[in-house]
Amino acid sequence: MLGFDVAAQTPCQGRDVRTHLPATQTKGQPVANAADLGAALQNARGGEIFLLAPGNYGTLRLNASYRSPVVIRSADPAAPACFTRLVLEGARNVHLDGVYFDYTYNGGDPHFIAYFVILNSTDIVISNSVFDGGTARGTGSEADGYSIGIGLKIERGGNLTLSGNEFRRWWTAVLSVQSRQFVFTGNNIHTIRSDGVDVDAADGLRIERNRFHDFGGAAGSQDHRDMIQIMRVSPRGSSDIVIRDNIFDMAGGDFTQTIWAGGDGKDLGNPVMRHRNVLVENNMIYNGHIHGISIHGSDNISIRKNSVIHVPGGHSVPVINISPDSTSVVIEQNAVANIIGHENQRDWVVLNNALIQDQTPSQGGYYDSQFIYYAQGRKDGYNEYGVRPGSQLDRLNAGSSLSQSYPSR
Repeated sequence: MLGFDVAAQTPCQGRDVRTHLPATQTKGQPVANAADLGAALQNARGGEIFLLAPGNYGTLRLNASYRSPVVIRSADPAAPACFTRLVLEGARNVHLDGVYFDYTYNGGDPHFIAYFVILNSTDIVISNSVFDGGTARGTGSEADGYSIGIGLKIERGGNLTLSGNEFRRWWTAVLSVQSRQFVFTGNNIHTIRSDGVDVDAADGLRIERNRFHDFGGAAGSQDHRDMIQIMRVSPRGSSDIVIRDNIFDMAGGDFTQTIWAGGDGKDLGNPVMRHRNVLVENNMIYNGHIHGISIHGSDNISIRKNSVIHVPGGHSVPVINISPDSTSVVIEQNAVANIIGHENQRDWVVLNNALIQDQTPSQGGYYDSQFIYYAQGRKDGYNEYGVRPGSQLDRLNAGSSLSQSYPSR
């Protein structure tokens, strides 16, 4: 079955949508406007590449199942095609590349509004694109002047890839519910009011090589921030989770929980509710909340070579916190102030971690003896801490190898 609906609207709310997206393949069928795109998608069978001229293409609603990937790509990455709404429902083999998803607040929109959604769809790729959020106005509440909406909402999808995108100015950047084989890689997530990536009931999740930074809540709103949250709302746990090679940076924003997989009030003695096969590896965390890496009620966990660094502006020092009821746990070669949950359980291995601290200069592990400060958030707008040669970190080969690429600017 083929289904489509492409409706033009006003030109991207008058915004300048020029951006610095990477150069992309330029061979394909030219598409001049929304009507042409609708006709092209109606006739496509699989394997086509459509090159969109600059302009506003309005709503893209698609439930087509193609035999092989159909690529919808901006012809000019410096002047991308713009969509103001996206609904992929029951779609298969669709690849959106180098486009601009633009949301503007409409009076009465709730904070969880989602204009860009993927429902019951498989083999979907969105790459090198911008998801640009909106700002609440005229609500008469603390939300005025702050980000609103969900950047991309995914429900019951399979083989989904989000790669090289920018998510900015949202209440929550990405929400994924009951996804299978979801890959989130090389994205830039910033200026977020609440959560970066929320995941519920995932089987096969890879979050790799992303940069999360500059989160900030609305003053007086009690906004609760997590850069990554793995939930149990469905209710069930998630399995086969990899969170690797990411940079989480409070930078010039507010403190957040960084990687959080809490109990959500569920019975964690129920095997269905437990997370399984969790790897958190080689991440750089600069934050000011106790929950640096916190995972509850899970089995077969490996926490390896992460740098969990306290930066000014928060309310507590981030730690690694694994609930004591978790099983088959390995915690090794991390740089962190404290490890909570280890009570000499027989199936836990905790070794070669470097305990670091920024509270008492006369005591071991003090930051000045461990790090070279290439950049510090409040002064430079971002953080980069390299490893000092001969330090405890250096001797144990502890912490993330990403620090070896500093300074990066």
